[in-house]
Amino acid sequence: MRTAFHIRFQGAAARAAFTMIELVVAVMLVSVMMFVAVPRFMASKKGPMAEALEVMESACNEARARAIMGNRPMQVVLYGAEGRVLVEPAPEGVMGATNGVSMASFDRLRDSESMSSGPLAKPPYHGQLNDDVAFRSLLVNGQNMMSSPLAAIRFFPNGTSDAMTAELSWLKGGLEVKQLILEVITARLSIEDLR
Repeated sequence: MRTAFHIRFQGAAARAAFTMIELVVAVMLVSVMMFVAVPRFMASKKGPMAEALEVMESACNEARARAIMGNRPMQVVLYGAEGRVLVEPAPEGVMGATNGVSMASFDRLRDSESMSSGPLAKPPYHGQLNDDVAFRSLLVNGQNMMSSPLAAIRFFPNGTSDAMTAELSWLKGGLEVKQLILEVITARLSIEDLR
């Protein structure tokens, strides 16, 4: 037997509670917000080694793409002590080049303010390695480039490149060492864990 009190009580309770559909919609909204926010949060917390690897990979990809699309050799120039990484057109022939590096690169090394104007204006790609990451070894076409202030890795219009093998080490967390290998035929950078 139903009483008026019983019916009124059920109606008030039913109106005060969430329905299953409302709960499912709320959970879906929260999960969508998590899928959007978490990757951005994690991306902003990259370590020094991850940042350095991203700079090297971006520079090599940019140089390869510009060489193929522009039908002109490009090069990635590594400034040893400063940790700068630039992409620029490769010098034509041997005139105006020392060790495969254009004279403009040497001018940039001498005068860092020269990048703001003139013929030494900002190159197509400019990256900076973290101060906590350093090269342990750098071989370009079989030559040890560790004692050189600059090193150039050329990329050609046919999709090939110079050979490069390098080891990057995180100085503060000395346990993390990565080997970078630039394959000559494909001009693709592969990264391997050494430690």
